Amino acid sequence: MPNADPEPPAKSEDDKDRHLHIRLADDHGSIFDFITEYLHAAGKTADWYWRTAGRLEGNEAENLEELLSSAFEAGAFIAHEHPEDLAYSWVTEEECEAERKREERGERSEAARKDRSDQTHYA
Repeated sequence: MPNADPEPPAKSEDDKDRHLHIRLADDHGSIFDFITEYLHAAGKTADWYWRTAGRLEGNEAENLEELLSSAFEAGAFIAHEHPEDLAYSWVTEEECEAERKREERGERSEAARKDRSDQTHYA
């Protein structure tokens, strides 16, 4: 079960073969809204960001670097401005792989699927 504390849990000796997952604490939350909020706060153009992310193909190094940089900055922004909206959990590679497979099979929450389909309103 993810930790809903505003700070990531300390890694214990039992967690030595685990890595940290950071997710939104609320399945109904929208990462797209938080990133858009960050982009506006940083004076960046959200429309450009979402259009570029939606069109990204092949090796567009300049755009990819800007997208990744902004996504990283957005993560820091969310952790600082909305720590209560994040959940942390230490997972093994096996747990991570099982979660990825569940997501690929569409076993994520209905809200998460709806959120991905609503992404088009940013483009």
